[in-house]
Amino acid sequence: MKTTIKIVALLAMAIGIMAVITGLRVIGGFFDPGYTYYLSLVSYNVIMGAVSVIAGIFIWQRNKNALLYSKIITILHILVLISLLTIFKDGISMHSIGAMTFRSVAWIIFTIIIWKGNKVVQNN
Repeated sequence: MKTTIKIVALLAMAIGIMAVITGLRVIGGFFDPGYTYYLSLVSYNVIMGAVSVIAGIFIWQRNKNALLYSKIITILHILVLISLLTIFKDGISMHSIGAMTFRSVAWIIFTIIIWKGNKVVQNN
């Protein structure tokens, strides 16, 4: 389970770093994604990308707050995805929906693995 947790930590950090770099490039005007985007969604992605990097570090260290961070990130991504599919469905690109779906599913999986990993640690 230790190896799995380390892989989750690395994936969480990688997803976060990609979100930060891509988002900052869009915000800074260095990259045009080729579709209409909402600056608020890009800003959310940058902020949550940074939070994901911190969470990844916590996961790697088996910090007691890792599961809490993971749950918060998961819930926020799911709420944003739901809002994209309902409130903003007519103006949001399929790329944005796909990216948020990917993040939501990834963090659901990360949260389950961290939770199960914590149960293994507590049972030993």
